[in-house]
Amino acid sequence: MSADGPRDVESMRKWWDEKARSYDELYETFAGAVEHRVDWELLKGHLPQKRDAKILDAAGGTGRMTLPLARMGYPVTLCDLSSGMLSVARQKMLREGVSDKVEIVEGDVRKLRFTDESFDFALCWMMIDAAKKLIRVTKKGGVISVWLRNKYGEAIRKFHEDSDSALASLRSKPSYVYHGKEKDRVFSVDEAREFFENESVKVIDIYAVRGMLDLLSIPKEVRESSSWDEKFFRQVTEMLLRLSKESSVKGLSSLFVLYGERI
Repeated sequence: MSADGPRDVESMRKWWDEKARSYDELYETFAGAVEHRVDWELLKGHLPQKRDAKILDAAGGTGRMTLPLARMGYPVTLCDLSSGMLSVARQKMLREGVSDKVEIVEGDVRKLRFTDESFDFALCWMMIDAAKKLIRVTKKGGVISVWLRNKYGEAIRKFHEDSDSALASLRSKPSYVYHGKEKDRVFSVDEAREFFENESVKVIDIYAVRGMLDLLSIPKEVRESSSWDEKFFRQVTEMLLRLSKESSVKGLSSLFVLYGERI
């Protein structure tokens, strides 16, 4: 669930219900497909070795990650606030024959009702302040994966809209940025590492995952296309995977994905 959407629970639920039927269309474009491949390749490197390990996909929407995880044989709990998004996910699991591997739970990720240490692996890839809840339901020795908004990437993104505000943001080193009347917490790589280590999470790695397509100057018509050259697709994906791990690039991304072990 995006931080750019409405915040009160009922407004968020309605907003995402309305988007449910068209949401997956994003990942049918070149840009969306590349981002999905990068996300998946990074995730695969951190998954539990045992295929009976329990995985939580929090705010997982239409099951973008739940589906491939279930195909691999993992038991997955897909949790989301939007019944519309979960309805689409349910249809996908039935169509792919993996419904027996997936438990679908409707609920607010910020109020996870699962018992402590329920999962071996937990991910939350939407901009929701639910990190502590995610840590609580993850077993000791288990892994969490969360998206975080990069404060420097936010300033870069805002520069062409409001250069004064963007510069002021960098000078003041804010902990939050505003989207309209709403505010989102932002981190540098070092701040993200410190925050999670203070919550008894040993950070394994942090990768840049959004905003890097802009660095490659790929034309808009290519990014929005629903057909593409497979060789070029592989080249772009490999480039972004390599860049995602480079410390010099992480400060330019709009989002990080953090992987950490609960200790």
